[in-house]
Amino acid sequence: MTIDTPGCRIDIAHAKLVEGLVCAHKPARVLEFGFGGGRSAEAILRGLEFNQEAFDYTLVDSWADWQGSQPMEAAEFLYAHPEVKLVEMAEREFVHETVEQFDFIMSDADHWHTHEWFERVYADLLAPGGVLIYHDVTQFPGLIEIVEKCRERNLRHVVFEKNTRVGECCQRGLLCIFKESP
Repeated sequence: MTIDTPGCRIDIAHAKLVEGLVCAHKPARVLEFGFGGGRSAEAILRGLEFNQEAFDYTLVDSWADWQGSQPMEAAEFLYAHPEVKLVEMAEREFVHETVEQFDFIMSDADHWHTHEWFERVYADLLAPGGVLIYHDVTQFPGLIEIVEKCRERNLRHVVFEKNTRVGECCQRGLLCIFKESP
């Protein structure tokens, strides 16, 4: 298993999928863990703007991949989009402290530990009928474990990991989980 370096952008195909899911799902409350290279944040925001509805978009990042300092790309993105609420906090801490629910959650932050709080995110943070996405699910043992939990529990999910073009990075895997409505 090879693991890409921190700060790598989500591949273009997966970013387009994320944008399309936002456009189609019409979430009002969005949560993203990890800014990375910013491509998923840009995709989410394009989808939200396409929908022309009010939204709350929360971005959580501790900047651990950048030694605790916000990278220039993130600062520029946040300056250009003041409607995005930044929470500078570790993913684990946010998950255990928040009481909010979200219609759409994108997780691309703490790849080594995010599986430890998957149950809380799915059961408590993800609203009924919501969409939960994890990036790099073929690259990290804990993320592979989340895919296995989806299979074991018969959660509606799809893993997108097929490349068709030179230079694509879809093999890193994008897991989309669709929570049932009550």
